[in-house]
Amino acid sequence: MDTGIRRSVDELLRSLRSSSEYRAFEIARRRLDADPGKRKRADEFRRKNFLLQNSEDGAHAEAQEKMFLEREELHRDPVIGAYLDAELAVCRLLRQINIRLMDSVDLDLDSMEDILS
Repeated sequence: MDTGIRRSVDELLRSLRSSSEYRAFEIARRRLDADPGKRKRADEFRRKNFLLQNSEDGAHAEAQEKMFLEREELHRDPVIGAYLDAELAVCRLLRQINIRLMDSVDLDLDSMEDILS
């Protein structure tokens, strides 16, 4: 990797780690880690949610509704809710960064649009 790019990536990582979103996530993670039972419940939900979001057959409405209800239930616990919200904020930040990076580079993918959509 080019030295200038490496320096820029390192700076981006420092900025990300010092962002309010990431700092809030770190605080929420420490609070969650203090209670192994809550950590386990949050991790089980995160795992199921990831699998649903990345399923080959598309997310079924029934499964999505079940996950929504489970998320609502977990949010009743302020420690788990704060963690899930903070995690989502960091993921959204990473997605915004990724979109900006991908939009800034023309990879000449027009001929592959049918398989990339």
